[in-house]
Amino acid sequence: MPKWKVHILFNSMLIFFWVKLLLSLNLVNDYIILIIMIFFSYFLSIFPDIDHSRSPIRRIFAVILACVFTVYFFLNLSFDSILLLPGYFVLLYILFRFFPTKHKGITHKFWFSTAFSFVIATTLGIIFNFSFINFIVYFLFMLSGYLSHLFLDMF
Repeated sequence: MPKWKVHILFNSMLIFFWVKLLLSLNLVNDYIILIIMIFFSYFLSIFPDIDHSRSPIRRIFAVILACVFTVYFFLNLSFDSILLLPGYFVLLYILFRFFPTKHKGITHKFWFSTAFSFVIATTLGIIFNFSFINFIVYFLFMLSGYLSHLFLDMF
């Protein structure tokens, strides 16, 4: 199993070819959207290892999810409960960080990579009002980032 840096490096080569292709075919109208697509391609190239207990992406997600849920608790609890928020955060972080998962489980399946990339592309397509052609191209761009991880994990 390659380290996350190998996944990023390999995906960087794919991104280089994608960007070159998109620019040569004049399929890029907005460079901000292209930067967002590049970000998601990098994200998806390391995302499958979220099911690995020592993965950097899992540590990052544990902090993000603990923050989101802690803010949710803060907004929905009375003011006298504010002293419990650090405890909520720590408890949620431990839950998300150390929840037992099977490595190379669902996040390492082709169907999941396709569905997950599709959901992200659809969400971004709705936000940025992509044309159908741009949606397909950006979906394939992001899917290639995810599939690069699965490809490297075969070796």
